[in-house]
Amino acid sequence: MKLKQRIARVFWLPLGLVKGLLELANEKARDIQNKRRFPQAIIDKGSSFTEDVTIGQNAHVCNDCTINNSHIGAYSYINYGTLLQHTTIGNYCSIAHNVKMGLGSHPLHLPSTSPIFYKKQNALGIQVINEDVEFQEYTPIQIGHDVWVGANAIIMDGVHIGNGAVVAAGAVVSKDVSAYAIVGGVPAKIIKYRFEEAIRRTLENSEWWLNDPENVNQIKDSLFTM
Repeated sequence: MKLKQRIARVFWLPLGLVKGLLELANEKARDIQNKRRFPQAIIDKGSSFTEDVTIGQNAHVCNDCTINNSHIGAYSYINYGTLLQHTTIGNYCSIAHNVKMGLGSHPLHLPSTSPIFYKKQNALGIQVINEDVEFQEYTPIQIGHDVWVGANAIIMDGVHIGNGAVVAAGAVVSKDVSAYAIVGGVPAKIIKYRFEEAIRRTLENSEWWLNDPENVNQIKDSLFTM
């Protein structure tokens, strides 16, 4: 590093220190606010939520998640680094780390897909249009109950995943997944079903996920003999 660069860095050091302390204080304040906002759940540090997010009792959101316009059901967990947008997640779901749901889309009917040409306010900060072009950027995603989504999976907009389904790690899900199906790959396809059809029907009809864990534990064995 040249002497001039070193002098400049020393000059800016106090400002950088103040900015760093303010950012740290803001992050800590956000963590405290999150825990006060969702006292019925477990909220780890570093996560952010929009004002319309709702979380069920005993759910757990791990570190550094971003959750916008979404609902997380009771007894579900969201592992670290996950992004959820415009997504409804049922009860007893297991969402692994670095999962992405609700990435949005760009319009395909325009000459360009760049947001410069369909959003007045965009990531590039360049305004060339007077009003936004109307199109549905986000289509809601519906995740059923007792769904397991593996690490680094991507759930595309508008997808519905049925109860008890499993999404393999790294899968890209672009179509609906039926209840108790196991899917994997890019794009995701059905590998097999967890149970035969009669058991799947019994589990669906029981709606066991509406009960608390103690009650579920008492009836779980009977679900396979009904």
